[in-house]
Amino acid sequence: MYLFNFNVEEMLTFFCVLVRFSVLFSILPFIGDRTVPPMVKVLMSLVVTVALFPPLLSTGKVHVADTYIWASTPAGIITTIVIEAFMGLVLGFTAKLIFDCIAFGANLVGNMMGFASASIYDPHQESQTEVIAQVQTTLAMLVFLAVDGHHLMLRAALDSYRFVGVGKATFGAAAGQRLVELSGEVFHAGLQLAAPVAISIFAVNVVFGVMAKSMPQLNVLVLSFSVTALVGLVVMLLGTSEFNSVSSDILLRVGSWMQSMVLTLKGGT
Repeated sequence: MYLFNFNVEEMLTFFCVLVRFSVLFSILPFIGDRTVPPMVKVLMSLVVTVALFPPLLSTGKVHVADTYIWASTPAGIITTIVIEAFMGLVLGFTAKLIFDCIAFGANLVGNMMGFASASIYDPHQESQTEVIAQVQTTLAMLVFLAVDGHHLMLRAALDSYRFVGVGKATFGAAAGQRLVELSGEVFHAGLQLAAPVAISIFAVNVVFGVMAKSMPQLNVLVLSFSVTALVGLVVMLLGTSEFNSVSSDILLRVGSWMQSMVLTLKGGT
């Protein structure tokens, strides 16, 4: 096989690989943001597919001979393309769940600090998020790039062909169950990130509760807003190194999460 000298079977196989990577790159964290131009995503998908397609063939992860089976009818071609698109969608969504951990914890912290009404558009989550969540999500993205998380995503996407070949993914109850388990881990990790600020603000609220009972003339509602915001910001500043450490541990799970999701799609292949 030579580059740009494909036969029909190789071209169909190449296109299916391109579909999986294209859908994957369209929703991956950082790469799939709306701030990234669509042409850049398309070009990146094409470049990665051209670079990885020969190794996939040489290592036996992708078999051109299988094309004679699934490409024998137009329905088989359409079904295989749809399966590859869903495969890329599931892998990208699994990787995106990692950043939902950070966003959930940061939004929880922002609500407790009283910044629920201070929200801006977050291109990573493609929704309105609080200012605190924007800061921590951006910091987590820098940590993600520093620990080579993007390489882990690409490696997991490449290794997916070792377990699930072209058009061989099966979407059953196991995949849904695994998504539910990962969603539970999102809440657990988010609470873990929000715990220092949450505990500090809870202690401040307890103090204000005692003060409100002992000094009823004190306007606790007005005073507590500025104090809780200040305490939250101070705890966040002092815990920056811990946040980087915990968030890096969470973000490094992206490869294992994607691989575990691939195993649930393996089925009987």
